[in-house]
Amino acid sequence: TLLQLPVHAVSVYGEYKGVSADWPGATVDRVRDALGGEAFFLQGCAGDVVPSRRGFEAVKAMSELIAGRAVAAQKVAVRLVPGKLRVSRAILGLPATEAARRDLGHDGIVSEVQVITCGPLAIVTLPGEPLQDLGNDIQARSPFPHTLVLGYANGRGVGYVGLPGGKAKGGYEMSEVGHGADEAGGFLAETAVRLLREHASAAVK
Repeated sequence: TLLQLPVHAVSVYGEYKGVSADWPGATVDRVRDALGGEAFFLQGCAGDVVPSRRGFEAVKAMSELIAGRAVAAQKVAVRLVPGKLRVSRAILGLPATEAARRDLGHDGIVSEVQVITCGPLAIVTLPGEPLQDLGNDIQARSPFPHTLVLGYANGRGVGYVGLPGGKAKGGYEMSEVGHGADEAGGFLAETAVRLLREHASAAVK
């Protein structure tokens, strides 16, 4: 069972000094117990999504809710028809903010976008901490009916990154903690969509 959700795994962050799998670990355990077999969790574009409550009681509540939804979805699931496995990637030099250029000593930040497809399923992996609107944009334009957009993959990239225009709206994620210039997220999205379309074209040939 493959689970994907865009929420930071920080329910016990700041209060627990040990090593914890947080709510994803507890959720995977519940899904495994309910459905059997192995279960895996993939982090979505959670740059601006955090749990509303913190602590171990919150972990318990979140894992019960999310695992319950996963088990319910499995009962009405449509089996995906397998297809040829295709993998591609693109390396970009994303533009950095003025502060990042000064700190890093160069204008661009090397970042990787990867696309994996199998039949009607597509997985897009983005570097850094992409915001949810970036993932939504890629999903909306994907030619694949089932598209998972993941963050926290292929290195740090430019860190927090959203769609163009986000810098003007402000917020923590759009401050200097995000090393990419305002247009960086647009380049990531356009690259991901281009790769997805190439995969879709290859599948019908």
